[in-house]
Formats: sequence, C-alpha cells, structure tokens
Amino acid sequence: MADLEIHLSALDRCRTAIHKAAGQYEETLNERNPGKLTYGDDGEPRNNRTAVAADTFGHLEDSGTLATAANDVWTAVIGEMDQARRKLGGVERGLSTVEENIRKTHRATS
Repeated sequence: MADLEIHLSALDRCRTAIHKAAGQYEETLNERNPGKLTYGDDGEPRNNRTAVAADTFGHLEDSGTLATAANDVWTAVIGEMDQARRKLGGVERGLSTVEENIRKTHRATS
C-alpha cells in the first residue's frame, strides 16, 4: 500500500501543477485581456474588447491596415491561450480518472 500511495501522491502533485498552469492561462484571459471574454455557441472565445484604432499609429498611410493586423494578432493569442487552458483542463481530468481507476482496481484486488 505504501508504494501505491507514493504513486497516487505523484499523480496528485502533477494534477495540482497542471491546475495551477491552467489557472494562469485563465487569469491572463480574464484579467489581463483588455475587454470581456465570452464564448460563442461553438465554444470558441469571443473577445469583446475595444479594438485597436487606426489613429493609435498616428497618421501613417497604412494605419488602418496596421490596426487590423494588431487586432488579428491579439485574437490569435486569445485563441491559442484558450486552447492551452482547455487542453490542460483535459489533462487534469484525465489524471483524476487515472487515480480513480487505480483506487478502484486496488480495492477490487485487496
């Protein structure tokens, strides 16, 4: 049983570290994002922040194009961070399932 507890403890430490990392992504998405983040019916993030305006870049000929590119980059960053958060959540749930299965198997064979 002591060996089993060592393995279960290791699973728990991994799950805790993954939960922390997922939380950091979520914090960045919700607290550092300059706007409210919501999710569409398809589950994809919708960034409702104020878009970068062309005049942010002064009176350049292509200020509008630059602003559009800046907004596209931020949208891509939000999407990638959300995917990382979701994948880490899946790993965390997977580790919980592994631990539950190990415990059930151990009880059944004890």
